[in-house]
Amino acid sequence: MKKRKKTSNILSSCLVMLLAIASGFFCGYAVIDYADKLSGSTFINLLVLLSGLLLIALAYLIQVLIHEAGHLVFGLISGYEFVSYRIGSFMISKGTDGKLSLKRYYLAGTAGQCLMGPPDFEEDGYLPVGLYNMGGVLLNAISAMFFFWAYYLSGRTVILPMLFLSLGILGLTQALVNALPLELGGVPTDGRNALSLGKDDKALRAFWIQLKINQCSSQGMRYKDMPEDWFNISGDELHSGPLNAALAVFRANRLLDMQLLDDTEQLISRLLEEGGLPGIYQNLLRVDSLYLQAMKGQAKQPDKALEKFMKAMKNSPSVLRSSYALALAHGDSSKAREYRHHLESLRHSYPFPGELESELELVELAENTLAVSAK
Repeated sequence: MKKRKKTSNILSSCLVMLLAIASGFFCGYAVIDYADKLSGSTFINLLVLLSGLLLIALAYLIQVLIHEAGHLVFGLISGYEFVSYRIGSFMISKGTDGKLSLKRYYLAGTAGQCLMGPPDFEEDGYLPVGLYNMGGVLLNAISAMFFFWAYYLSGRTVILPMLFLSLGILGLTQALVNALPLELGGVPTDGRNALSLGKDDKALRAFWIQLKINQCSSQGMRYKDMPEDWFNISGDELHSGPLNAALAVFRANRLLDMQLLDDTEQLISRLLEEGGLPGIYQNLLRVDSLYLQAMKGQAKQPDKALEKFMKAMKNSPSVLRSSYALALAHGDSSKAREYRHHLESLRHSYPFPGELESELELVELAENTLAVSAK
């Protein structure tokens, strides 16, 4: 299983690399064409090159916005309810009072995300997932065609052809990459999720539950207060796609929120040993494992790969909580205070208040447990 998954990841990476090279080649053509129209001294040429690269970066950002807008628009059409819209680490979130507010949240391996609350299941078990799930791909592809047309009509002006061509190339690239059933940076693509949803009813149920969990979390509800049946898993679900496997991760989150540390450790150990989880979930579970080891007086430093992930997720409450426990376990009270202060500073910016409350309680538990152990 692990060998097959590793081979699949390598092939996926090679395919995405080829698409990136092709996209870079054509964007490079756009920059050269742009530079030819503004050729001058060496200094001017350098400025032209830099401005061309900035335009490509802008085109990429616009296509990320378009992709997430596709999920939003087609989700609303399908009967979903708005929860949050994120680009980079900036998130517009619908809070507990129903009002929109600006929050900060980042998930490694993603440039953006649009989360929505799903409609209820119909009596026959039908859930409209196609348009919502593939809405980003559709809008990227549609916009790419529009921008190629705009490039054709833009004539011999200077900036617009460069921008339109880059928008078309990057829109088409994003549509292709997200439509393919891949796992990129540990995160399943829209195409991968769509493939899982088409396989069995369990995947559909898992998809609905994950969206409901995210919706309830944004409204301040904690994992331990959500319905128990949302977190029920069977032994075969880990190997039946990323959507089913993710439920096991949410169950580990629930057990940790309930402060059932031994049960959490047993489940995490089994999940990591059996594999089958997307990389992002594996790393988050390994972060939780650091906390559990520290609580038992067996604190270990993360390996280089996990340390890199934790740096990328340095504002994540779970990362700060585990880093706090590790610092305490190693007797570095000054560093521990920094992590705790950072965690407490997220009160007004973190979009999931119930999750933050849980993490602060786990910090208190670590302080009490490790302080007693140190005496």
